[in-house]
Amino acid sequence: MPIHLNYQGTTCKKCGAEFIAHKKNCQCPGCGQATEEFCDFAAQTIATMKDHKQLYGNYFPESWFSGSAADLVQGIIFELFDNLEAEKPEDVSVFIISQLAEVGWEDGREGLAGQTEQIALEVYEIYKNDPDFHGGNLKDRPLDPKLNSLNPEPPAFDN
Repeated sequence: MPIHLNYQGTTCKKCGAEFIAHKKNCQCPGCGQATEEFCDFAAQTIATMKDHKQLYGNYFPESWFSGSAADLVQGIIFELFDNLEAEKPEDVSVFIISQLAEVGWEDGREGLAGQTEQIALEVYEIYKNDPDFHGGNLKDRPLDPKLNSLNPEPPAFDN
């Protein structure tokens, strides 16, 4: 089962826009209103990426469901980093920006585009300096015991 954050996204109290409050004093992309609420979205996304890579062999799991703004942005970032590892571009920033330019945003969620770019670049800064993402380190590392409960053994059938 894919891992989702407890954070679903933030709705601006002033204009009602949906966005990701990914840092302190994050501003609504719709009206610029700052919010006190925030989620360390990049760090939590990195943690989820590690878990998915260990469980599924890639960051974007086959059964990902986007039920919130946070799920949508994470799914885009997961796919982006799967593509990044497959293509190994020389200029990662240009690659990230070009990949995100291809995303088709639903009506009312276009404001997430700029935030997704910022978050993806924040995730990359963590990713490039984290030894877990170099070589096969995630595959070689023992599975975290909490993840074992996410992939239970199939039930045994009595004959």
